Amino acid sequence: MNHTNVDPKELFKRTASILRPEISRRETWAVIGVGSGGARVAEEAARFGIGTILLVDRPDERLEQHNVIRHVLGFPDLGRLKTEALADHLLNIHPDTRVEAISLDVVADRDQLTEIVGRATQVHLCTDNEPSKHVVNEVAVKAGSPLVFAGVFDGGCGGEVGRVSAGGACYACMAAYLNRSSAPDDRQAHAETFDYSNPAGNERSTAALNLDIAQIALIQARVGLMTMLGRLDRSADLSGNYVLFGNRTVEGLFPRPLSSEIWQIPRDPHCLVCGATDMTETELDDAYERIIADAMCKEPRC
Repeated sequence: MNHTNVDPKELFKRTASILRPEISRRETWAVIGVGSGGARVAEEAARFGIGTILLVDRPDERLEQHNVIRHVLGFPDLGRLKTEALADHLLNIHPDTRVEAISLDVVADRDQLTEIVGRATQVHLCTDNEPSKHVVNEVAVKAGSPLVFAGVFDGGCGGEVGRVSAGGACYACMAAYLNRSSAPDDRQAHAETFDYSNPAGNERSTAALNLDIAQIALIQARVGLMTMLGRLDRSADLSGNYVLFGNRTVEGLFPRPLSSEIWQIPRDPHCLVCGATDMTETELDDAYERIIADAMCKEPRC
């Protein structure tokens, strides 16, 4: 791709006062999971002018035909690794950004995950299962890296976006607060994932429309932007750490279409990931392995 004609001032002429490209070009965002939602977060990062974007997905995760109706990529990329095809897509938007396509099982290779998270000024967690969410959360908390996660609820009725910051509640705290580990009652919409597309697997959710997924992904990208700009101007930052957004009315959860709430979920002082504890590091590691094993056994394949 020929980058010689790219003029950064012209590229961000209409948005520079909001995006602050002199700041965003120094940022490194790791987008972990580049399915329907993660790809949109990455696309917005390119439009924000983020200097380096790390695209992480499972090895051999390729674009299939059933993905196309809900993904930013299209038919010309069928069969390609999502990370590599998405990298080309991002460079078509912002040719001067640096994009790295990384194939990685984040649960199996924590050393490489730790290296990636250590490089990032923000980590965007867009994976499709609880074990990976807990592992990325643990690594981000240890590294002190801001983490933004999101999920689309069953059928795309709405979704959630959360942010983990130093000293605040981590994903494990929020999951416990929201009773994520227990079965939802009739008034709750179970939090599914951005790319719950495995037609050969067990049916465990009602698929969401592209519109439903994109709505939550854009909120996640906005929280990332607010996090970046909030370092310089606190008034530009998010006032809480958890956003609940309803696309449609759900009795007991979303009173009306396009409803939203911002919460400040408290940190659990006894959390094994971010809370104070008298356990040794070895005991903590053993306890955390049990958390991951338990999360894995809650997946349909167990």
